[in-house]
Amino acid sequence: MTSDPHSFSPDTPSASPDLVIIGGGPAGLAAAIAAKKAGCDKILILERDHVRGGILNQCIHNGFGLHTFHEELTGPEYAYRFIKEADELQIPWKNDTMVMHLANDLTISALNPREGFFTRKPKAVILAMGCRNAPEAPSIFPASARQVSIPQARRSAW
Repeated sequence: MTSDPHSFSPDTPSASPDLVIIGGGPAGLAAAIAAKKAGCDKILILERDHVRGGILNQCIHNGFGLHTFHEELTGPEYAYRFIKEADELQIPWKNDTMVMHLANDLTISALNPREGFFTRKPKAVILAMGCRNAPEAPSIFPASARQVSIPQARRSAW
């Protein structure tokens, strides 16, 4: 394995990894680490963001890591521990990669700026995409009308 973080030796669909993990946050990294330690060597993490680690990079408060690392860490410190261990185990990943489709036969269709559109057909897939806040529902009212309607709605709930 080279030190290029975007490299994965079997880059052709005929040499697909045994395991693809969709999501490079703490759950995806932990899954990759556990799989590697259990003997799965051909692993690939697909992460849609430009860095691994997930939303925890925004969670600068402490309180993470008590169960896993037995110490209190901030979100970025917690994510970094998983990233460091995945790097030590030489688990490859592809950042800036959007998975477009996961077929019933586990064929993954994805794209990124380096390779364009590509497919992989692993033996197993782990979905570790985390969660996101839902965007606000679209409004048919202008912003000024909406600002007026929110307090009125609150008053009616009292």
